[in-house]
Amino acid sequence: MQLPRRRGLVLTIVGAVLMLLIAPAAAGIGIWKGVSGGMSTVNDTAWIEPGGTAHVGDHQDQTILVEGRYETGEPLPSCDVNGPDGQPITVDQGTARLSMDWGGTAYTRAGTFQSSGPGDYAIDCEGHRTKVLTSQLANDIARRVLVPLGIGIGIGVLAFLAGVVLLVVGIIKLVNSGRERNQARMAASGGWPGQYGPPPGYGGQQPPHKPGDPNDPYRRP
Repeated sequence: MQLPRRRGLVLTIVGAVLMLLIAPAAAGIGIWKGVSGGMSTVNDTAWIEPGGTAHVGDHQDQTILVEGRYETGEPLPSCDVNGPDGQPITVDQGTARLSMDWGGTAYTRAGTFQSSGPGDYAIDCEGHRTKVLTSQLANDIARRVLVPLGIGIGIGVLAFLAGVVLLVVGIIKLVNSGRERNQARMAASGGWPGQYGPPPGYGGQQPPHKPGDPNDPYRRP
């Protein structure tokens, strides 16, 4: 006798793979791709030693990054910027904190300033090394970090949810098919739970009787 086919095993395996392998891998790749793609630009920008100069283009908004991480409530280094003519430039420290870690180095945005014209600008942030990027480039870095990050995490979440659904459906099918296979085995062997023999109609013998026989055990009263 051929037993019913086992169902749900493939769905269970696929669901487990999606949950345990695909979802974490997609999220991890998105995080790595986003952070590495954005931070490579920061790494390629040269450090400016305290009191050093950065060449700035004409009337460009600049972002100053200092070395180190500063938590909320901790004061940021105060930056002094002098233009090519030696005149001080106003630095806007802002209110939103932005810190980044990459390659064992932490960067924190210390402020922004608007260049008055092209030339070399002297920058000193209380003795800290700095990096100067155009604010447009700094915003582009944030975008390059967040977009792959969001895509990777989104794919990971969808893969995890799909894995949960497939795993649950697969387990239910496995349980049902296992019950059907057990019933088929018992039917083939002639044994049924709670009975000493197969029920009538499944190969059992009924005692002979004649219609109208008063001793007939199957006669209706």
